[in-house]
Amino acid sequence: MAGDNLLNKWSIWVDGIGKAGNAKEYTPPVLEVLTTDFQAGDMDMPVPVDDGMSPMETTFSLFGIDMAVLPLFGFRQGSRTAVSVRSTYTDRAGNAMDLVEELGGMITKIERDTQDTGSQRDKAMKVTMKLDYYKVVSAGVVLIEIDPINHVRSLGGIDMLEGIRAALQLS
Repeated sequence: MAGDNLLNKWSIWVDGIGKAGNAKEYTPPVLEVLTTDFQAGDMDMPVPVDDGMSPMETTFSLFGIDMAVLPLFGFRQGSRTAVSVRSTYTDRAGNAMDLVEELGGMITKIERDTQDTGSQRDKAMKVTMKLDYYKVVSAGVVLIEIDPINHVRSLGGIDMLEGIRAALQLS
């Protein structure tokens, strides 16, 4: 039905610190499977073969300047920056659905808006983060979990890399 599961509200936490009230924008990571065309001698045309995933990246903007986020820039020996985004979606009947995204990685870019002579109230700090972990949960059910370091790509509860891990004796 039209208009189901529309974004209602959202909030963001950076390294465990809530940014509700300061969050301006959030762009979830793009999930993309890299493919290679494969064609054996007897095949009439090539077929796509899964060749891993493209790197994941996210961006978010916080109003003003955030003194707690600035020092999280770059490589942090022994740890990674953790971000979580909680969103609510509603249907036409007003029923709410939650969506929780957990992201981990490295902040690789911090861009601040231009300071000019106009109003400064809408100025923000945009943060770009390259990810090494991404998980999406709704109503307690894990919909997506991508953990390249631990060789996990779980979609709808099915781990696409489980057989490869077992064959390589990584589990």
